Amino acid sequence: MILSDMLLIAALGVFVIAWWVRPTPGRRWILLASALAAIIIGIYGYSDDRWQDLGGAFVGAVFLIGLGVVVLKNRLTRTDRTGGVPWLSGIPITIGLIATIALIREFPINPLPKPSGQYAVGVRTFEIDDASRPGIFAAKPDEPRRLLVRVWYPAGDVTGRQPAPYFNKAETASTAQSLGALVGFPPFFTYVRHVATNSYTDAPLLPNAANLPVVIYSHGYTSHLAQNTVLMEELASHGYIAYSIQHTYDSSATAFPNGDVAPTQSDLVETVADEADRPTQADAFGGDTLDKRLNGLLAFQEYSLKNGSRIAVQSTKVWMADRLFLHDTLQKAPPTNVAEIARAGNLTEVGELGMSFGGAIAGELCMYDTRCVVGVNMDGGNFPFSATNADEPVPFLMLHSDPSYLYRSYDIPVPATGPRSFNEFSYERIATAGARPDVYRISIRDTQHLGISDFSLFVGDTVKGAIFGDAPSAIMVGAQNDFILGFLDKHMRGKVSDYPTKELEKFGDAVVVIPNGDLAPWWNAKPEAERAALEARIIASKPTYPGVPILEPTKAAPIAPVTPTPN
Repeated sequence: MILSDMLLIAALGVFVIAWWVRPTPGRRWILLASALAAIIIGIYGYSDDRWQDLGGAFVGAVFLIGLGVVVLKNRLTRTDRTGGVPWLSGIPITIGLIATIALIREFPINPLPKPSGQYAVGVRTFEIDDASRPGIFAAKPDEPRRLLVRVWYPAGDVTGRQPAPYFNKAETASTAQSLGALVGFPPFFTYVRHVATNSYTDAPLLPNAANLPVVIYSHGYTSHLAQNTVLMEELASHGYIAYSIQHTYDSSATAFPNGDVAPTQSDLVETVADEADRPTQADAFGGDTLDKRLNGLLAFQEYSLKNGSRIAVQSTKVWMADRLFLHDTLQKAPPTNVAEIARAGNLTEVGELGMSFGGAIAGELCMYDTRCVVGVNMDGGNFPFSATNADEPVPFLMLHSDPSYLYRSYDIPVPATGPRSFNEFSYERIATAGARPDVYRISIRDTQHLGISDFSLFVGDTVKGAIFGDAPSAIMVGAQNDFILGFLDKHMRGKVSDYPTKELEKFGDAVVVIPNGDLAPWWNAKPEAERAALEARIIASKPTYPGVPILEPTKAAPIAPVTPTPN
C-alpha cells in the first residue's frame, strides 16, 4: 500500500467506528470530517495514478449522503438517536469499507522481488535511430526508425540512490495507458508507477567489468520493453548485461527520452484479433493427430506468406531488422551514455531472448545471425517459420506457459496424451526430434500466456486467475528466472551443471517437461514420397531475407566463465 491507500482506509474506518458507536462525543462532526477526508484522499489518490482510491472516494460520498439523510430526518422528526446499535445501516456501511480495502488489496503495490545475484543493478534508457529505414508502419515517410532501448547491468556503488519506479511519469501517461486500453480500461496499469524496482538509474558500471555475457530481449506484441524487468534484474545481478528493445508502433505507446511519444499503430489490435482467429492457426495448435497439426501449421504458414501477414511476415522482418540494428549499433557506435556498458560486454557472442512475439524473433535471429550463441523463446510461436523442421544452430530453450489455456481459448479438447508444445515442429528437424540434449521444452503449469511476464505481481488472486493464471506469482516469476538463468549459465558461460534437473526438482509438479520424442518415429514411418512432399511444402513456406546469409546448423562455442571484480 502507499500512503493514500492507508489514509483512505483510516478515514473510512473512523467513519464506520463512529457510525456504530452512537454515544461517541462529537460523533456528527467526526462522521462529517472522516467522510470528507475519504473523498478528498480518494480524489488525490486518483490524480496520483492510484485509480483504485477513487472507489474509496465514492464510498466516502455515499457515507456523506447517508449522513446527510440521517441528519435531515432527525431534524424533521426532531429526534436524535444516541443509543442502541445501528444494525440496519451499519452493516452496509461496513461492507463499503470492506469493499474499499478489497479493491486496494486486489491491486497491490509492492516492490519487485529482490534478484538473487551478488551485484547491484543499474539501468539506463536510450534511443537509437535507423535513418536507412524511414516510414516504417505509422511513421511519417521521412521519419527514421526510432527505437527505445533499456539496459540493465551489474552496478558498482549505489549508496544513496533510490531504486527506479516501474514506470516513470511519462511512461505512465503513455505506455501504461496504452497497455490498459488493451483490456478496455486505459488507467488499469497506471498505479504500477508506484512499484519500486531493484534497478538504480544511471548507476556506475561495476568497476573493472569486462567481457560480460550479453543478452538482447524483445517484448510481446503490443507490449513494452520493461514487461520482464524482474528477469532482466535477475540476470544483471548475476553479471549479465541485458538489453531490451521496444519495437515502435507494434508496441504499447513509446515514450522517448526527449518527451516524444509514438503511439501504438491505431489498427493493430484489430489486426492481431483477426490474424489470431484464422481456423488454420487453431488447427495447427489443436489438431488431434500429428498429421492434422502439421497440415494446419503448413496451411497457416502458406496463407500468411501468400497474403503478406501484417504480424507473421511484415512485423517479423521489421523486428529482425530492429534487433540487428541495435546489435550493430552497440558494436560499432553505441550512444555516449551507454558506451562504457557496450564496451564491457561480449557482443560477438550473445544470447537472444524474447517473450511471445519477441520469443519468435529470438528463435528466428538464431537461425541467421552468427553472433547468437543461445536462444530463449518465452511462450512465443515460430514466425515467420524459418525454424519449422530445422535445427537451431545453437542451444535453445522453449519456455511455455500452460498449453491447456491455449486449448481452452480455441474451445479445443486437450489431447488424450496431454497438452502439446505449439512449437513441436520447430527448432529441431522432425526426423530427429527429441534427440538433442541442448533443446529444452518446459512448461509452467497453471500459467496463462501473459503470466510469462511481471504482470502477475501487480494483481491479487482474483484478477490473476482470470488473466494470468492460477499458479502463485512466485512460481510464475521464479520459474522464469531460474530456468532461464540456469540455461544461460550452462550454455553461455559454460558452467558445469545438470540443468534442468535441479530446477525441475525445486519447482516439483509446478513445472513440467513437454516431450516431443514421438515426432521422429511418426515422421520416419511415412513413405519417402510423402515426406518429400511435406518437406517441399515446408521449404516453400519459409521466408527470405535479402542480404542476410542463412546459417548452417553448426554449434557455437560457449563463452568462457566471467567473474567480474566486486566493488
